[in-house]
Amino acid sequence: MDEMRIESKFMTAIVSRFVKKMVRDKLGYDVGVHLNGLRTTVLENDKTHLHLDVDLELTKEELNKLLKNIGL
Repeated sequence: MDEMRIESKFMTAIVSRFVKKMVRDKLGYDVGVHLNGLRTTVLENDKTHLHLDVDLELTKEELNKLLKNIGL
């Protein structure tokens, strides 16, 4: 069983900035992203378990746009 964790403030800040930029560039949403932790585990049967602890900040307009885009 292999495991990877991203929990340090330095690494979570880098990943948070990267995700924020990708969401803005690829999807067009201006969202504040704060990754608190990421843990991935590759199990013996070649399945992967991914746990994300993330906070998002967005305006009500951005939330409505996102919900409309996914059909809710």
